[in-house]
Amino acid sequence: MKTLILLIILLPIFCFAEQYYLDELIELGLERSVEMQKEISSFRNSKSSLRSSYLEILPSANVSASKSKYIEEDWNRTSGFSLTKSIYLDEPTYFNIRQSLIDKQNSELALQEATKQIVFNIVSMYLSVLESQKSLEIHAENLKLQNKIYSQILAQFESGEKSILDLKQSEIDLIDYEIAVNEAENNLSKLRKDLFSYLNVQDKEHDFAEPEFEEIESELNFQNNLNMKILKNEIKSSKLSLFQTKLNFFPTLYFSYSYNYNNADNEAFFDFDEYDDSQTISLNASYSIFDLLDKRESLSRTTRNFKIQKLSFEDTEKNYRNEFSNLQKDVKTLKRSRDLYAEKLKLAEENLNMAQEQFKLGMISLIDLDRSQLEYRNTQLSINNRHYIFLQIGKLVPVILFCIFKA
Repeated sequence: MKTLILLIILLPIFCFAEQYYLDELIELGLERSVEMQKEISSFRNSKSSLRSSYLEILPSANVSASKSKYIEEDWNRTSGFSLTKSIYLDEPTYFNIRQSLIDKQNSELALQEATKQIVFNIVSMYLSVLESQKSLEIHAENLKLQNKIYSQILAQFESGEKSILDLKQSEIDLIDYEIAVNEAENNLSKLRKDLFSYLNVQDKEHDFAEPEFEEIESELNFQNNLNMKILKNEIKSSKLSLFQTKLNFFPTLYFSYSYNYNNADNEAFFDFDEYDDSQTISLNASYSIFDLLDKRESLSRTTRNFKIQKLSFEDTEKNYRNEFSNLQKDVKTLKRSRDLYAEKLKLAEENLNMAQEQFKLGMISLIDLDRSQLEYRNTQLSINNRHYIFLQIGKLVPVILFCIFKA
């Protein structure tokens, strides 16, 4: 009975302490993502296509058996087994395997890219909720202080110490803080809905735990990201197609082997003593004269496409490098801003401490003290905003959108 009572007492505490954690939401998002299911299915299909390409290496094997009867004649039975394999100069099986290998690599990279993008989206939305959540707390505290200031000014106005202008200005400030709280509440609600809609789960209204990120101290270097690797593989695929197209200008040359084991007139299908076997090896060559013009046009199209792909790759790489260069500058600026805001917060805290001491000595009024507290909280609000921007741009974007390694 005592245990039950203790559980009843502690249950609200446990419920209140329950939080959402970033890693759990990421895992949940990856499990429920439709995009992930598509990429996983595509990756499995590419593996299946590769296996099919390897199976094309096997020779063609056939078993046949028939039984027929013509009018006024006996039953005729035929059966046999044949095995054939041809190898061409531009062997399609070889090129199919090469293309399937590239497709499998690209499917695997696309799966990694989808995973990376989903993680980035979840982390970005999670940080936005955290920022909005903390901003709402600061705005709510500011509103309490402003209500307190307004009450003090109203009392001073009634006693004749403050003018109607001071009272109206205080009312305007109070309305501004009420607007800020309402907008912060609405923004937090929308951000939470967006996140849990993306995760496709119900929001249980728990608080969000603050995640920890490893600090990147060293300089960042650019490496090709997953999209660049996919583009490289596409160039390999086009180069392979170009080589295959060039082979079409050579004569059609192929080696063929055939093995047959059959009996054309056997009373029993399984009377193997009556079966004969034969083997055929042939080397064939042919050349189509009037297809040359069509082959030439096909080669021109393939060559142009290959050149365009290379230009597109170089242009994309240049854009990524420019983006990364700008990102490095943004990171440095954000770090400097973060340090300056930290100094500003320290000064605001010192100012607040001095105001509290002066208030104790009767040197300033309660209104001046509350205004110092407001200034301190507004500085906290600015730092809160910069903190999460720095987390997203300074840490997440380089690591997730680019492939980054430490120098």
